[in-house]
Parts: sequence; structure tokens; C-alpha cells
Amino acid sequence: MKITQLALLPVAITLALTGCGGSGDDSGSNSGSPVAPTYEVSGNLSATNAAMPFTVCADIDRNWSCDSNEPSVQSEHPAFVLKSADIKIKTSPLLVVASLAHGEKSATAGRVRLATPAVGESQASQINGITTLVMGEMLLGSNQEQAVASVAANLSALEIPVPADLLAQSDDAALADIDRELVTVLANMAKRSESYDTLVAGTTKGLAIYGQSILDGTLSERHYDELASLGAIAQRGHNDTGLTKSLNLATGQMTEDADPGAPGQDASYGLDVTDGGFKFVKLDGNGQPLADDSTQWQCVKDERTGLVWEHKADDRGSYRDKHRQFAFETASHKPHPAELAMASCQSDGLGVCSTQEYVDRLNEARLCGKSNWRLPTFNEQFDLLDFGETATDASGNTYGLDVAYFDDLVTGAGELPYGMYWSSTQMRSDPAYTTGKQIPLLSQMTVIEDSTMLGDISAGYSVCEASQSEECYSPTVIQARMVAQ
Repeated sequence: MKITQLALLPVAITLALTGCGGSGDDSGSNSGSPVAPTYEVSGNLSATNAAMPFTVCADIDRNWSCDSNEPSVQSEHPAFVLKSADIKIKTSPLLVVASLAHGEKSATAGRVRLATPAVGESQASQINGITTLVMGEMLLGSNQEQAVASVAANLSALEIPVPADLLAQSDDAALADIDRELVTVLANMAKRSESYDTLVAGTTKGLAIYGQSILDGTLSERHYDELASLGAIAQRGHNDTGLTKSLNLATGQMTEDADPGAPGQDASYGLDVTDGGFKFVKLDGNGQPLADDSTQWQCVKDERTGLVWEHKADDRGSYRDKHRQFAFETASHKPHPAELAMASCQSDGLGVCSTQEYVDRLNEARLCGKSNWRLPTFNEQFDLLDFGETATDASGNTYGLDVAYFDDLVTGAGELPYGMYWSSTQMRSDPAYTTGKQIPLLSQMTVIEDSTMLGDISAGYSVCEASQSEECYSPTVIQARMVAQ
């Protein structure tokens, strides 16, 4: 059967080419020379705040740029047709490069890049801010169906009616307001120095968090910074759990070998199988790598995420001592006096009372060659947890990080002795209570005294601010471990 099919194939190709003018009579320069087929895709730039003319291309190499070797056309009208002898125009995303229409509120007269997934055999494609977010989800690993569903869910959360076929009907009137604002956000993001795929990914993730501010057109510069950070974090590699043993149901023990009676346990999958889930390197104070058996190191580089983590000092005379506790402070948040009064600086006389002061000191010192130290996000902290670690401290509390690299964990003191460290992540809380913001606090140790488990989010800090008129009812200070990139 296969031989017959292969024998017929050249005949079929010959007939097809003849029908396309591939062969004919003996006259003319094309005699005996088949004519290559021409492929075309059509589309519509439905972003109402994008100006004419614009350039559209098949982004074959997916670099968010219309390169000279890629099929492109300039269009004076929203509807366009792109033609090429290269079939890749049907299998590549379509990219529009346009200016914002006159009078739009982008900070400067920049350009915006909008995209839509590969058209395949579709008759036409819409290109706008919404289709660009679908591309953003696909950048992060979703297939097209998953990407569309994710964007649709985020739009629905804003109480925006979503059509049945979001890609084909993304020009629906009900989506006009959010699409216009998304295009403006993408135009502003395009002025930043980060790669555009990172910025699109960040805007995509940011729709779930800052969707209402995007819709209202009230994003601040801080919001744009956070969108960019979301994109960088979303595109970064991740560690596994660190679980390299499986539970044996018969004995109740964790064993190296998987229990056939309980298949599918975490230790049988992913990076836990290949390298225990993590890949760390010790660094000296200048950022140079050290041997794994080094007994003195200042930082730890996570080879999988690219992040560099501070290794805390065990020195009561150092501002980096692992026991020190800080008041929460960022560039946009000033700590309440009640919290500053509780910080370790008040008793040890070393200064550096808040997290922002700590960041500034690390950056001034260029610890491990880095000058972009910051508070980690909650997700970055969670990604560092090693659920397979079994080492304990003197009290029997189990460490939650790989002690070969992070032998500096402490449970802490005061009201939160659960191995918790400050993060930069903020959530909404009761607006009638303090500022209406809360920072989730992650347990980075298993504490036996009250059965706090590794990875528990058993407490949250309700943010107090220096400027608030009411009393700070729950002033909080805890440890901090900073991260750099």
C-alpha cells in the first residue's frame, strides 16, 4: 500500500503544477518551469486608536519586528492582504507596527506593536490589543485554546461581555474600551528597555491584577514597573519541589524507590529526578563562583532562575546578621513609627532599620558584584523552598531551604516565629483596616511548637503607613533576605 501511494505521488504533483501553470505548450519562457504558488492571508487592524498607515508582516522568527526578509506590506486601510510565495505566512504570527492615532494619551508619540496568532486556514484575522494578549499567554507556554480561555477569563472578571469566538470577534463593541486602553498600555511599554516579549508577557499577567486600572486608564509609572517585573518573572525558569523520595504506603516511610502501590508521586517527575530539583552555586563577595564545599560564601546563585540570593551573616555585629528584623519599607511605602521602634536597629545600634535601608546598603556595597538588590516577590520565595530538606535546627524545626547553600534560616522572634521573611508582594485586604493592603508571609521552616508547616501562608501583614492617622494595631518586624538579578 505504501509503495502504491509513493508511486502515485509524483503524478499528483505533476497534475497539480500543470493546473497552476507549471507546464504547458512549448512556447514562452516558462516552458517546463513550474510556477511557485502564492499564499495569502487577510486581516483587519481593529484597534481603533492605531493610526494609518501601518506595516504588517509575518513575524516568521517571532522577534516582534518586521525584518527585511519577512513578507510585509504597508496598508492605508484597516483591512489588508499579505501575499508571499513562502507558506510560512500562514504558520507565523501576524505583526502590526503602527503609531497611535493623534490625540491618544501615550506619553510620547511612540509606536505600538500588535500581534495575532498564526492564521492557518482562517479567512481573516483581527489584530488589536486583545489578540496581542493572547499572543502573550502563548509566549508563556499556553496553547492557543488555553491562551484564549485565560484572556477571556480575565476580561470576564472585569464584567466585560466576552464573545463566543474571542479571536474572530475581538472587534466586538463591548470590548472597544478595554482594547483601546490595552493598546495605549502596550505603546507605553514599548518605550521601555526590556525585551518586548517580556513586556507583552507582563501586560498579559497584569490584566488579572491591574485590570481595573488598565480599563480606567489610571496606571502609574510604578504600575508599569510592576508589569515589566511580572513579565520577567513569568518568563524565568523555575525550580522543582526538591522531593526526591516517595512515600511507601506499607511502611509509612519515605524511600528512594517509588511504591508501585502509590504511583505518580512528585519524586518521579521533573527536575527532582535529574538534579534534586535545584541547581545552586556559591559566590564570594565579588560574585565569583566558589566550590560547593566552600565554608565561607556571601551569596547563592540559582542557575535555573538566574537570581542571586543573599547568604545571611552569622555575626551579631553585622547589619546583615541573620537574626536582625526590619520594618517594611519600599520606595513607595514608608514605615509606621511603631514599627521602626521595634526594629533590631534600636537595640544593636547598627542602623539599617527598614527593608529599603537594607536594600540601599547592599547596593552601595555592591554585595557579590550586584547593585540591583531588592525584596523578593512571594513567588520567588516559594520557588526557593525545598520540600525534600530534612535537616533541623537545635530545637528540631526543619529547614525549608537547601542547607548546603542556605544554612542561615532562623525561626525569628516576637509574634511571628515561623521562619517568615519579607516579600514585596501585596494583596488587597479589608479597605476599612489600615491601608487595605496585606503582605502574605510564607513559612520557610517547619516549626514543631505550633505545627506550622513549610509553605504555609499562616499570617499576613496588614500594611501600616507613616502617614496614616489611626493607630497601627499590628506593628510588625521580621527578617529579610534580599535578591538580585
